[in-house]
Amino acid sequence: MHGYMQIPQLKEVCHRYGCSINEYLVSVYIWSVYTECMKGMPSASPIRVAVPVNLRPYFNSITTKNFFVMVSAEFHPTKEVYTFAEVLEIVRDNLRSQINREHLEKLFSYNVSNEKVWIARIAPLFLKNMAMKMVYTQSALANTTTITNIGNITVEDIYKPYVEMFHAFLAMSKGQHIKGTICSYGDTLVFTFSYDLQDTGIQKAFFRKIAADGIEVQLDSNCGL
Repeated sequence: MHGYMQIPQLKEVCHRYGCSINEYLVSVYIWSVYTECMKGMPSASPIRVAVPVNLRPYFNSITTKNFFVMVSAEFHPTKEVYTFAEVLEIVRDNLRSQINREHLEKLFSYNVSNEKVWIARIAPLFLKNMAMKMVYTQSALANTTTITNIGNITVEDIYKPYVEMFHAFLAMSKGQHIKGTICSYGDTLVFTFSYDLQDTGIQKAFFRKIAADGIEVQLDSNCGL
């Protein structure tokens, strides 16, 4: 399910809330789960969104290999009533405490140190693959969903007349039955939901909230809306 939005409108709303586009969209998703699934009630477990962070800008890298770490935006409703502004503030502060060079460097160094453990280096490949699968599954189960922002996609001028839009989507993983992908081209941003659920209540609540904030949204889906 794709939702198309104009970036100038998004920026205006984000300026009003004092947040980035990424922080806003992640917060709207969490708000949608909180209102649609939890009905605004307290919960024993938090809503946790895994957010991949591109490390290239922080370490002046131009590598074409995967170079990212995962952080988590977490909201734990412990009282009965939260406003969207409160949820956004919690999510924004949560992300900003993690997405900074010092913290990202610690995560990056930790990942590299694990690769240098001598037992891991001499272990047979099939054991390494099994271990990586277990780590990936545990990470997936620890989060409610994953939302990744690919960023703005550009093409050379010669190709622009032939390109209308880009889309991207994440595959399902164990325990995560709905995921979000953000990418933009020109002045249009598209938020894509991939999911294997019949109920589309979260998606509808997500786009309703964005529309209520004054952002025009056009929807496109390969199933009934």
